[in-house]
Amino acid sequence: MAKFIRRTKRTIRKPSVCYVCKQKLEPDYKDLENIKRYISDRGKIVGRMQSGVCQKHQKMLSTAVKRARYLGLIPFIVRPE
Repeated sequence: MAKFIRRTKRTIRKPSVCYVCKQKLEPDYKDLENIKRYISDRGKIVGRMQSGVCQKHQKMLSTAVKRARYLGLIPFIVRPE
């Protein structure tokens, strides 16, 4: 008979205040330093629960990332070596 291994769910602590609201920034596709904070090491857009950004700014960030990808400022996929 096989034993079942129960895995514990990891909790990710969400910052209480949106960083973009706090710094009074507007996410822009040309501002690569701020956009790269919200992209994982694989090139994916990080979700709201991990990044701690409000819904309004998450939508703006995802649009900015997609525009930067289209223009070639950010790669679509970062392949592991």
